[in-house]
Amino acid sequence: MKLFATDLDGTLLNRDSQISRENADAIQKAQQTGMKVTIATGRVYSDVVAISRQGGIKTPIIGSNGATIHDENGERLFHLPLERETAASVMQWLEDQHIYYEASTQMGIFAAISTHETMLAELERVLGSKPGEDIERMIHSIKKHYTKKDYHRVNSHLEIPAEACIYNIMAFSMNPEKVQLGREYFSSRTDVAMVVSFEHNFEMQHPDVSKGNALSKLAEHLNISMKDTAAIGDNFNDVSMLQMAGLGIAMGNAEPEIRALAKTITRTNVEHGVAHAIHSLLEGKPIAPEETIVSEG
Repeated sequence: MKLFATDLDGTLLNRDSQISRENADAIQKAQQTGMKVTIATGRVYSDVVAISRQGGIKTPIIGSNGATIHDENGERLFHLPLERETAASVMQWLEDQHIYYEASTQMGIFAAISTHETMLAELERVLGSKPGEDIERMIHSIKKHYTKKDYHRVNSHLEIPAEACIYNIMAFSMNPEKVQLGREYFSSRTDVAMVVSFEHNFEMQHPDVSKGNALSKLAEHLNISMKDTAAIGDNFNDVSMLQMAGLGIAMGNAEPEIRALAKTITRTNVEHGVAHAIHSLLEGKPIAPEETIVSEG
């Protein structure tokens, strides 16, 4: 295998949203043998760089669900933003429906203040009605996200600078009815591609953007055949790269539909499933562990 693509949340990251030492060591070992490794995620490029540095790894990055590709030195190889008029219509609809969203751009993340306040209220209601470690961990992670220096609050999408390339619009709600409404509405539109990366969200991007297409572009740039690529992930925004890669690997904690379409299954993100998959590939062993324990990521 010459190119290995890994998703981030629920895959490379553990429950504390960190790259474990086991996963980092496996990636470095793969790179030392000549295997190329890339991170493919819905997150914006700058966010991934910070996480990678903390984990001690350096790789090409497929960001915003495939809307951007940067090499390991930070040079942008490809980008495909939403048409500005299309992006404006998406954000206006979300504002009208009081659904929180984040617009990912090369200038950082932009969020409307009104939807931000709505989302905070939803989180507090959930915390009050369903207290527990997992809920508290999620809320802590979300609130920490707002303190990042590239996170910008605006009164509406009209205040997003004209020079900002809008690569991805991620909508989030703790209200299942709002999530279902948004998924149904945007899945019916032909001017955007909608993907889902976890239970409480839906994301809109250019119709030609996907992790699979970006992996294909990166492989071509590196002069690597797609049959010599492997991809690993846990959720629905990973489907395209799992299907297009020579070897599609599902995490042990992946959604059931993802495990069903993958060619093999590794351990969970808590059990360093990425490291297990890489070491298995390097040693020529089957990836699927003898017993896969499915647990929440």
